[in-house]
Amino acid sequence: MRITNNMMIANMTRNLGNNLTRLNNYQNQLDTGKKIQVPSDDPVVAARALKLRTDVSKVEQYQKNLGDAGSWLDATDVTLGKIGDVLQKARELSEQAANGTNTPEETQKIGLELKQLRAQLIHLSNSTYAGRYIFSGYKTDQKLINDNESDPNFGKFMINVDSTREKIFYEIGVGDSININIAGGDLFNSGGNASNPGSGVATSDIDDINYPLDITAANNSITVTINNFGTPQTVTAAIPVSNPPAVEYNTPVQLAQAIKTAINAAIVPDPDPTLPANQGIEVTIGNNMIEIKTQIKSDTAAVTFDQTGSLLSSIGTKAPVTTTGDIGDTPDMIKMFDNIIADMDEGNFKQISDFLDVFDQQISNVLRCRADVGARQNRVDLSTDRMSIDLVNFTDLMSKNEDVDVAETIMNLKNEENVYQASLAGGARIIQQTLVDFLR
Repeated sequence: MRITNNMMIANMTRNLGNNLTRLNNYQNQLDTGKKIQVPSDDPVVAARALKLRTDVSKVEQYQKNLGDAGSWLDATDVTLGKIGDVLQKARELSEQAANGTNTPEETQKIGLELKQLRAQLIHLSNSTYAGRYIFSGYKTDQKLINDNESDPNFGKFMINVDSTREKIFYEIGVGDSININIAGGDLFNSGGNASNPGSGVATSDIDDINYPLDITAANNSITVTINNFGTPQTVTAAIPVSNPPAVEYNTPVQLAQAIKTAINAAIVPDPDPTLPANQGIEVTIGNNMIEIKTQIKSDTAAVTFDQTGSLLSSIGTKAPVTTTGDIGDTPDMIKMFDNIIADMDEGNFKQISDFLDVFDQQISNVLRCRADVGARQNRVDLSTDRMSIDLVNFTDLMSKNEDVDVAETIMNLKNEENVYQASLAGGARIIQQTLVDFLR
């Protein structure tokens, strides 16, 4: 095959371009520190790079989640510690007040201090982290308990919080999440839910009832006026007597169930079909208080007792307290304070002494919640350490996949520079003769 000058020049130009391209690639690698500039340079490296970058981004986000979760749990732990201190101080004061040597004035002064501790407890229930209420379940923008000291409903739940369902979870790893909050009802309502039914409520103290309670036909009626959506209905119900038929009331819960059944059976449905159905009443017992409330939520909902000749007046309960409107239940922890403060105001030393066990139960419940938070804090700390190690490992893998070996790249760059210089010198020698040489 005949080799022409044009073929030699074309080959020289092509090879010179190839040498310059390789020189440029090594120059770019040295400038950027990366093995590839576009996916087409090495699709395998590019695919691994995308996967490893995603892994690193996930780990970094998990670290942020862990930081936020840890801070939330720290804030919760500090608040639980303060609540425990308040309860312990209140117990010490109650123990002091239970001493029969105190004068009524001294007991009342102790009660004043307990009122301040109660207010402090309520304000602690609305503690926040980063502007979010930590005990309000999902409703982190709403207060758990009414902390307006001038409001008649001071100390009552303002929202409903389901202690089982309203758990806030943070994802702290692949398939790994952690609950970071304590529901308000779990802490303040003895492991129950926070409840704001918005119904009218009437309560009466049943401390003086002796069980088994013997109900006779002469005092077995109870009259309640229920005001649902502005329509009052007075109901007189008969509680089954003790003998006959054979009915025994051995506990407050049995009495409450009998009252509930009797009143609901006596309620007449509203004949107007346009009005909401009358949902009846609920009767509950808590801290020796009987509580009757409507199940309908209405600004005009109310319940009142007619004590004249009724069962409750006959068995010696104290005058009921009636409330109206959209209100919430009182947490057990706050009820405990209300009852013991009332006993201090009356100088009832025996009842004050009985409440020491209730204090121990509430303190134990706080310690249970705090132990749970502590265990979660330990888990967050362990996960934080693990994520730090994962970040180092993934970053190292990403670097090995993407980053160039600087020493090797410099060596390759110098080699390509020498090749390029040699190719330029070789090209200059391809045609040394000029047209003048052929004209001689």
